[in-house]
Amino acid sequence: MTTLLLPAMATQDNTLRLRPRFKEKVTLAPDEIKQRIHHSLSENKDKWLGEIVDNHIILKIPGNQQHYWSPQLTLELEDMQGETQIRGLFGPKPGVWTMFVFFYSSVGFLTLMCLIFGLSQMTLKMDAYGLWFVPVGFLLLTGLFIMSKIGQRLSQEQMHQLNTLLFESLQGPIPKAGR
Repeated sequence: MTTLLLPAMATQDNTLRLRPRFKEKVTLAPDEIKQRIHHSLSENKDKWLGEIVDNHIILKIPGNQQHYWSPQLTLELEDMQGETQIRGLFGPKPGVWTMFVFFYSSVGFLTLMCLIFGLSQMTLKMDAYGLWFVPVGFLLLTGLFIMSKIGQRLSQEQMHQLNTLLFESLQGPIPKAGR
């Protein structure tokens, strides 16, 4: 039995990070970790789903429990001379994350263009109406950030569920071969 202390999710609740990460070293080999997670996935199909490809693992909430903000946990296993480093990343589904990155980039770029346009107008002693759009852009960016934090709060229970299931699968008994 290994002593694994996955990070307490409570310490990450009040941070500004949009996609919480953790890094943990354990005394299990990568193959044993994959075997334990695979065993737990097959025993708990109603609680979580997952894919294991080489040393890359993606853990998700089952489809009937998913909502728009449902998280997934991505794990990378790295063998480090008798120990394994687990790098975990909680995040939204890739489609949700891509949408937010697109909106952040688009609104940020348009705000920057309005700022440049407005400053150019001001330099040319024209009416600088382009500057009126800059605060609107910042409000939109703030709104996007607040929406993402609301989504993170809505997914928090499922993040705890994934964290707990991962912890339990790594702490549990070693599954018998052939099961």
